[in-house]
Amino acid sequence: MKKNQKGLLGFGIILAILIAGFLFFLPEDQPTILMDEAEDEIAYVRRFVPSVTVTNVSTDTLQTVGKTLVSGDTLTTNQTGYAMLLFLDETVARVSPSSNMVISSTLNAERDMNIRTQIRLAIGGLFMDVNRGTDREFEVTTSNTVASVKGTRFGIDSNDFIWVEQGEVEVTVIATGEVITLRNMSFVRVEEDGTAESGEITEDLLEELKMEYQILESDLIERDMRLRFRNQQGDTMDEQLRIFEQEQEN
Repeated sequence: MKKNQKGLLGFGIILAILIAGFLFFLPEDQPTILMDEAEDEIAYVRRFVPSVTVTNVSTDTLQTVGKTLVSGDTLTTNQTGYAMLLFLDETVARVSPSSNMVISSTLNAERDMNIRTQIRLAIGGLFMDVNRGTDREFEVTTSNTVASVKGTRFGIDSNDFIWVEQGEVEVTVIATGEVITLRNMSFVRVEEDGTAESGEITEDLLEELKMEYQILESDLIERDMRLRFRNQQGDTMDEQLRIFEQEQEN
């Protein structure tokens, strides 16, 4: 019995060394994230300005870019915190300070593309570049509205002010069921009673709205990130994504 136990222990040690060696000798020209099958990564943080917190089972204050998000995560920014998220379909979400939102998404069978994504925005605001795709759905919900996005650059806040720089967004007013279609350079503001005011936005107002997120656009360098998915059988699948990080100080 003791010999068998020693044999199993020795085999376990050798197996652990082989696995560690496999991870150690992965190519170093680009970062790799290994992912378990239990939770599908739907997006990751490609830049943040502290403090930003991601909460699921436990709370984790971000320390580095590349933090992955899974469906059901809650993302929170404090009064000075910004975050930039990149989804698998390369949709970009910029998050303003003092925001709180729950992010959910369904992936395709290959687990490399978001096919239905929903952001439930409790407080704060977003400025988004939603990647076009006839087979993909993207929604942002607040307490009073549901914004269904067709592929566009648009902004939304928890006070139900929604504006479109380019593209098209369908806004459903929850209280009345009214559907309002916003296109290039237009906005709508929805009150709690369902009253909606819409109109056009000027170039000056557009620049003012985008200026809040300007800190996320500066001092970025582009590189590739390789996501490696691993199933319960140990098989792996690679997915290549572009990321943008803050330049390192000398």
